[in-house]
Amino acid sequence: MKHFYSILNLAALICFISCSAPSDSASEEFENRPLLNCSSFSFQPSKYNIILIAGQSNTHSGTGLDSKIDSAFAGVTQLGRYNGRDMKVVKAIEPLDHHTPKANKIGFGLTFANLFKENFLSRGDSIIIVPCGHGGTGFSDDRWNKGNDLYNDAVERVKYIQNKYKGSKLQAILWHQGERDINYNPYEASLTTFIENIRTDLQSPDVPFILGGMVPYWVNQKQSRIHQNAIIASIPFKSCNTGYADPTQPFTIEKENNATNAIHFNAAGQRELGQRYFSEYVTLLAQ
Repeated sequence: MKHFYSILNLAALICFISCSAPSDSASEEFENRPLLNCSSFSFQPSKYNIILIAGQSNTHSGTGLDSKIDSAFAGVTQLGRYNGRDMKVVKAIEPLDHHTPKANKIGFGLTFANLFKENFLSRGDSIIIVPCGHGGTGFSDDRWNKGNDLYNDAVERVKYIQNKYKGSKLQAILWHQGERDINYNPYEASLTTFIENIRTDLQSPDVPFILGGMVPYWVNQKQSRIHQNAIIASIPFKSCNTGYADPTQPFTIEKENNATNAIHFNAAGQRELGQRYFSEYVTLLAQ
């Protein structure tokens, strides 16, 4: 397998991002992002590489699972939750063991993990996905604030791996949430506090934290949703080592019928979103 510290691979990954980036105002805004006084994340591949996925249903509710496309590369595993798999590291099979999985639905996490494995890790290294998405949850209903049940579950599961598999390392936190908290006034403060708290509790203060944008068609139906998504997109300008997986760049992720299950990406959209999470991750490592 390829290794991150190969200069040619790093150059190719950066090219992948820069060549696909649009030359419009969004790109200019990214280039003009104010410099924060940040410590860099020291990326080092481990034998056990942890990827935490948390948030709402768009972490795992893309209809259209394809068993051939949506299959894990060798070495891509998950921390199980159901059917006798709880707290056991097993092969990552869609639907992953989020809190609210449903048949025939996928998320962006497996695409991200496969790309991570292919580009960053050696043959004997593995990925352990920790799936913690739960439909219809947020900060306003006291599910993701520090001390809440979903927050505690995510922290406990990552810590379990860190304690059991010596030398394991949390490499990324992938977050997709916001729909539940439309019109929740302290949303931005709650989100930034969440990022600070979970990094601290997982003893990974500089780990890349990537947020995903909500479904563009659904967002554009109401000004309150546009405002909410703008808050999510603004976090990299305000918090160190954070990135934004933009569902509108380099093209808008859409469905054949956007009005069908409008709030959720479908499976094809989830795969594309996974690539954008990965592209943003590589961008953060290159900074």
